[in-house]
Amino acid sequence: MGMSAGQARLLSVTARLTDNELRSQMLTNTKLRLADKSSAASNEYMDALNTQQLMYTSYDGSGNKQSTALTANTIFTFADLKNQYAMVNSSGQILVLGSDIKNFVSSTSMADFMYAYGIEKTENPEYVSSLTYIFGDDYEKFFDYANPNKYTQDKNGNALSYVTTLSSFTDVDIANISAGDYNNLKTQYLNSLTNAGLVVNSANSGIFKNYVNILNEIPEYVEKAEKPELLDYAQELLRPQCWQSTGIDDLRTSTGSTSNEEIWHMEHVLSQYLWSTDSSASNYSDGGTITVQTENGTETMTNVDKDTGIYNSGTFSLSSGGGNGKDPMDVRGVLAQPENAVLKEELEQLYYQIALHISKNNTNGGLTSGSITNVNNNQLWTNEQIGERYLELINELLVAVAEDILNSGPSDDRYEELGTYNDDLEKYNDYVEFQAEFTQWVSSANKAVKEFEKYIDEIPVKDIPDETDSKYQWYKNLWYRMGGITDTKKEENSNKYKELDPTLLNSSEWLQFALEHGVITLEQASYNENGSSKYPNMGSYDWTSIIYTNASDIVSVEDSTAIAKAEVEYENALREIENEDKKIDQDLKKLDTEHSALQTEYESIKSVIDKNVERSFKAFS
Repeated sequence: MGMSAGQARLLSVTARLTDNELRSQMLTNTKLRLADKSSAASNEYMDALNTQQLMYTSYDGSGNKQSTALTANTIFTFADLKNQYAMVNSSGQILVLGSDIKNFVSSTSMADFMYAYGIEKTENPEYVSSLTYIFGDDYEKFFDYANPNKYTQDKNGNALSYVTTLSSFTDVDIANISAGDYNNLKTQYLNSLTNAGLVVNSANSGIFKNYVNILNEIPEYVEKAEKPELLDYAQELLRPQCWQSTGIDDLRTSTGSTSNEEIWHMEHVLSQYLWSTDSSASNYSDGGTITVQTENGTETMTNVDKDTGIYNSGTFSLSSGGGNGKDPMDVRGVLAQPENAVLKEELEQLYYQIALHISKNNTNGGLTSGSITNVNNNQLWTNEQIGERYLELINELLVAVAEDILNSGPSDDRYEELGTYNDDLEKYNDYVEFQAEFTQWVSSANKAVKEFEKYIDEIPVKDIPDETDSKYQWYKNLWYRMGGITDTKKEENSNKYKELDPTLLNSSEWLQFALEHGVITLEQASYNENGSSKYPNMGSYDWTSIIYTNASDIVSVEDSTAIAKAEVEYENALREIENEDKKIDQDLKKLDTEHSALQTEYESIKSVIDKNVERSFKAFS
């Protein structure tokens, strides 16, 4: 029994020794792992020491340099002596605050946009200058700032009475309107001008004066008159010679054929204009020739010498002159004028055909004297051809004589022969002038209304943002970058901007990550002497892309916050490792003490057992 108990006790101590050794080995392994943890903490700390942070450098009003962490809020916030940047996403949109979008959408002009940021109003010097140009120095008497279109529109934008009345003149049939209807329209219109205060007076000046004057300068009515035809008034000039006294007056109205007798009389009419045998005539000549180009060559007609009656053999001998040889209308003088050379030549051609016709038909005694031989056998005209040509050329001759009388003027003895032509022409010219004046007035009046409205529409605003405000250029640049077209016009539903997530406003980590990884890029508003081609109305500034590392006021520095945090974490980690190492050492020491005790107990029990065994062997031997 004693021996069995000792053996059981030995086994128990042995088991405890084994467990003790295992625990000691585990603690030793744990202690070894603490070295790895220490190395990892050290590495993390070293990484933190290399951490860089983007900082924004600016200057205060005193010129002192100051740096802050680069955030979206840093970029958005205006400050004196600060460069202006814009964050741009991959779609080319500028990232802005929700308040910026609200201000842009609600503003009807750049001025409204600026007022939303507290920029003060100041009087616009161009406002008074413009009003003075339009209305003169007394512009306050005529211009109503609350209703700037008072002379063209009412407060609801409707055209005033005189404008609508003016438009009715456009529909006037000026060629057929009566004096009564015209003057009624004129009276209505002038009354509407008076009601609108647009009365010509010495107080008016500037463009307004011209405007009022044009609207009031309506032409006086002139009754319609038909244009007089000079031939109608010239018909009586040569009647005794060309028509009545020669017995061919019916030729002008006759529809029948031309008789040989009429042609015989035509020869007498033409001969007195082409030749004269009256020594008292102004262009009396003792002789001469007429050369006629015909279809078969040139024919020469020689006038009979009044003294000898001799003519050259082989030529045509002409009549000694028809009628009484007188020329009261100075037809021969008219035909002698250079401008009538063609008419004279055509009359000579006609006379040549008449002479051939009379020679062939030998009617009424033939020519006055001499004989005719058709040397070149030229084809003769028919009676109808001669009659038609005679009527045509005499009418041309009548007009030529009448024009000569008109050119000579009232001092000419022939002037009264034209009857009422000059009076009728004057009436016609007055009517034509009236038509032109009225048409011009309608055009000028309508143009004046449009131009005056344009001048009023272009009057600069009375108040403008103070350009001396340091924020002025900043928000002007922002206005155009967000979609402004001019100072008073913007893109509707502009897609040039997008709201930044408010949670990212103060996150330097996000902004740094976004810049480093190209999620966003930067644009800078910088001075450009030539202005911007993309934003032509922005003035002497331009938005240009810039790499953030090239921005002079954005720098990369050690992240002191991250380093401090890492240092604390590193120290805490070391402390924990040290504490854990000490505890392991204590546990190992405790295990060692326990191991020594167990080992002593083991040796003692083993010794007892060995002695018991030895006695037992002695007892049974």
